[in-house]
Amino acid sequence: MKIKTTLTSVAGIASLVLLGACGTGSSQAGSGGPGESFQLHWSWSPSTAGFAVAQDKHLYQNAGLELSITPGKGSGTAVQLVATGKADMGIADSVAIIQAVQKGAPLLVVATINQETNTAMQVLDSSGIRSVADLRGKSVAVPPGGAYSFLFPIFLQSQGLTEKDVKIVNMPFESMVPSLIGGRVDAIVGGQDSHVALAAQGAKFTDFLFGEHGVSGAAHSIFTTKDYAAKNGPAVKKAVAASLQGWSEARANPQEALADIKKLAPDTVENNAREELKVLLPLLCAGGAKYIGLADPARWQQTMSLLERAKLVTGAPDPATFVSYDYLPPQSALTPCS
Repeated sequence: MKIKTTLTSVAGIASLVLLGACGTGSSQAGSGGPGESFQLHWSWSPSTAGFAVAQDKHLYQNAGLELSITPGKGSGTAVQLVATGKADMGIADSVAIIQAVQKGAPLLVVATINQETNTAMQVLDSSGIRSVADLRGKSVAVPPGGAYSFLFPIFLQSQGLTEKDVKIVNMPFESMVPSLIGGRVDAIVGGQDSHVALAAQGAKFTDFLFGEHGVSGAAHSIFTTKDYAAKNGPAVKKAVAASLQGWSEARANPQEALADIKKLAPDTVENNAREELKVLLPLLCAGGAKYIGLADPARWQQTMSLLERAKLVTGAPDPATFVSYDYLPPQSALTPCS
């Protein structure tokens, strides 16, 4: 599926606010008492909408938790804080979690929020590019480093192309949207941020989602340490259940989720955030997921295969060693994707 955007009047370019406060973990084991801490991977924004809903609707408090939620500055930081015991639980991209596990971090995934990566290639509708195959001979801006450059070759392979068939232009993220609009490149590799920035400029463009072009794997997940989960099982279960309820409510009512985000981040630009939610909320049920929060064992095996192909991990760990389904609500209490 391609996402086609034809917005003509959205004010302002999306901006990211990175808040760097660090959580501290001093929980009372299994009590649901004061001190449980949860580290976000990002600021209060559409990327953390479900947690904002759960916070604003007192879902954690109603579950008997006094959960301190700290905005973040990237998945890598969230993983580090949880792995070192400075936060009890958190959310991060699966790549960061798995790479840490591979290095010996005793982490445990207990629920999956984004069933698919938000990475996408974007082209202007005026470019004449209607499929991945049309990229042959075209220039594509890719941010240097990070997962983008590792995943892009697999994306190309979905249509029998290789990196030699296109002109790859390494470019800072902030330069990509102006370069695309200015005609200096034919396509860019980004995600919801570049999508929102293009929409804010009134551009007519199309997203080619990586998840629908051979780059399919579980993404952002709730995680903790094995020790914390073993000692605080009831608290982990309550935090997971409340978070999944928050995300389910955000999916059912994006406008209400936007209102909850604005309470926590008053400077949120509504039009930009609304557009970003359109991109992110479908990821809750992407990749053939049957329930919000549940990525089955086959999905995780597919994720390991993808990361090995992308050379983001070598000798990928067995998902059974770091993914647990013991902390999810019973299936009857999960929100169906259908």
